[in-house]
Amino acid sequence: MGAEQARGAVVQSPFDYERNMRVYVATDIPLPSVNEAKLAIDALADWVRFCCLRCAGGNLVLFTSYTDMRQVATLLEQDFLAEGRPFLMQGADLSRTDLTNAMRSHGNAILFGTESFWTGIDVPGDSLAQVVITRLPFEIPSHPIQEARAEHIREAGGNPFNELTLPDAVVKFRQGIGRLIRTARDRGIVTVLDSRVVAKPYGQLFLAALPQQRHTRLTQANREELFRSFV
Repeated sequence: MGAEQARGAVVQSPFDYERNMRVYVATDIPLPSVNEAKLAIDALADWVRFCCLRCAGGNLVLFTSYTDMRQVATLLEQDFLAEGRPFLMQGADLSRTDLTNAMRSHGNAILFGTESFWTGIDVPGDSLAQVVITRLPFEIPSHPIQEARAEHIREAGGNPFNELTLPDAVVKFRQGIGRLIRTARDRGIVTVLDSRVVAKPYGQLFLAALPQQRHTRLTQANREELFRSFV
């Protein structure tokens, strides 16, 4: 930023994350690949269904891909409605502001969102009781701006993934998590459905970005026993 002479300070958060936030990581979801794309979507949908229906308050499910979001919505929308849960999705009839207001008013809605929902929405209280991260938010490397920045780093002898892609993803991940605790009285759950946070060395950077450093690892075999909601 060019502010080399500015003084820095670290101020502790007023929020009690240790007491008011639980973090779960699903470790048995297969990573998406060309050959196993359907398997990954089916597993992701199964986990989203489980997490959302086990949390009676509002659920914000964050995607990195419109395609994934629509596929999971197709599989789950009727299940949610059958359980009496309002289902909201970005890109349908309502704007982001309208979707956010609807989530506040319903109190137990399930909202699927992509890019713009990782930042800037504020739903305090039990109307947002769980944030579900379906995938780590890496930028698409073929995006023209991302590609140009990566090429610039390469020309300077650097590593685009370590110097650009990974730091940007960690910041966006932290912003997505930040949708959960908005006031000192808020409480809730963060559920991460991308097993790369435990399977890849760089996953530790994402775990370290969480304000609550303790997390519980879940599988389909133990999730009924270990998953507990505040609401």
